[in-house]
Amino acid sequence: MKIATSCLVPGPILGLLAASLMAATGTALAGDKALKTPEAQAQYHVMVGELAALRHQPELAAQEFLLALDAVPEPELAMRAASLALAARNEPLALKAAKKWQELAPGETDPREAVARLALRAGDLKEVRIQCEAIIAGHAAGPDEGFREVAQVLGQEGSKREDALALMAALRAKYPERAGAAYAQSLLALRFGQLDVAEKSGRDALRLKPDSRETMLLLTGVLVKKGDLPGSKQIMGELLKGSKDPTELRMGYARVLLEAEHLAEARAEYEAIVAAKPGDAEAHFALGLLALEQQDSDGAEKHFRALLTVPDLKQRALYYLGRIEETRNQPAKALAWYEQVEEGDQAIDALTRRAVALGKLDRIAEGRALMARSRAELPAFAARFYLAEGELLMNARQSKDALDLYQSALKEKPDDADLLYGRSLVQEQLQNVPDAEADLRRILAQDKDDARAMNALGYMLTVHTTRLDEARKLIERALELTPDDAAVIDSLGWVDYRQGKVKEARTLLERAFGKARDPEIAAHLGEVLWTLGEREQARAVWDAALSRDPDHRVLRETIDRLAR
Repeated sequence: MKIATSCLVPGPILGLLAASLMAATGTALAGDKALKTPEAQAQYHVMVGELAALRHQPELAAQEFLLALDAVPEPELAMRAASLALAARNEPLALKAAKKWQELAPGETDPREAVARLALRAGDLKEVRIQCEAIIAGHAAGPDEGFREVAQVLGQEGSKREDALALMAALRAKYPERAGAAYAQSLLALRFGQLDVAEKSGRDALRLKPDSRETMLLLTGVLVKKGDLPGSKQIMGELLKGSKDPTELRMGYARVLLEAEHLAEARAEYEAIVAAKPGDAEAHFALGLLALEQQDSDGAEKHFRALLTVPDLKQRALYYLGRIEETRNQPAKALAWYEQVEEGDQAIDALTRRAVALGKLDRIAEGRALMARSRAELPAFAARFYLAEGELLMNARQSKDALDLYQSALKEKPDDADLLYGRSLVQEQLQNVPDAEADLRRILAQDKDDARAMNALGYMLTVHTTRLDEARKLIERALELTPDDAAVIDSLGWVDYRQGKVKEARTLLERAFGKARDPEIAAHLGEVLWTLGEREQARAVWDAALSRDPDHRVLRETIDRLAR
């Protein structure tokens, strides 16, 4: 966190403050003989350190505490010095303090872990190895647990993954027949995405300890990450045979499948859980989200309705039932669900979706009044309420009112990226392309890696200008940052189409449409198919999109221009 310079107090003033405090407590000042004793000097340094910490000067505080340690060998003081040095981002000072802490508390694990991590950052691999070997040899639960702890320590330093993996390989070589060493190597390799190493060491661990349920679970996760689902299912089958609680195992397996984006397989596991335990709330919730992801609104509704009697999940279920009705273009039904959401993580979103639903029902004034009232009652979320009101007005084609709203909002929060982005959309709708571009470039000036603004600017240049090479560079950079974003893939496909690369455009747009059945993507894909002469297929894409969103402007304009 950046500290305002006005909060900083010069060292000499801190010294005077410390001296005053010492005088107030009856301690002699710097010129007195008593201060010449080690104890008095230590007290002085501690007081200066405390004042420095209070005044947000962590580096000075750490230095003072280290000086105090010469006379007062307290481990807690060394630990605090290390923490403050880290807060000041002075890693050499932090390592010095951590080593002092480890020296003063030789039997404790925490200082060894701190020294190991800081030494790894500094590239002192010899020191790291010394500390890791001590953790392994001295762990109260034995070397296997020590190895696991080392894996956790090394796994926190992602910028040093190669060094960490090499160190773990060297440590394991000292214990070639210890299952815990192989397990730890597999765990660390999985953490850093080295899946071949993770699989080999995991299988070694299982060979050394064939009955280890924990190792089988780890290896299952590795195989899922590698895409070897038959192999993972085989191991899971072995685990299920001897399990007293197969539901817990299936749940863990389903989570791993979800994390690796094997959605169909994860859904099958959750379905098996619900078949065995119809009241399992977590499985119903996961199935509801998966069904929504796969555009299966009927399946999603079934699972979320099953949660309406579950107190901990009822509010979230109400919210998602509202989202389902929105996908069905049923704003009145969506509004009825959203009005029941009164608390929880989705409460603010439900408020904003209520406004949008009111707008779709032509109850514009009610929606705007709801957002104004919400801003007054919950000022911390004012920007989100402005954005929802802006969306309401844009959907109603009241672009000038939307622009006025954003102008007012940006007077309150002139650098808010979301509000600038919202205003850029309105400016584009009003054909004020230079102003829209200015807003997006202002966002990028604040954050050069804002993929959303980058993609929006690239797409706008594609649609409204002939600056297609510039647009492509922006969109390609956005795709580097968000490789799975359907909107960015769609934008790149549209650049290809504008530049005459129709076949390349089709490939990208089909990929985007497979990720998100968005009506604008459908409009683009349909136009490319139409251009390629595949008109029946184009109509099928458009008709499916119209059934979900019959009033979408870009979709309607595309169909009217090409097919009417």
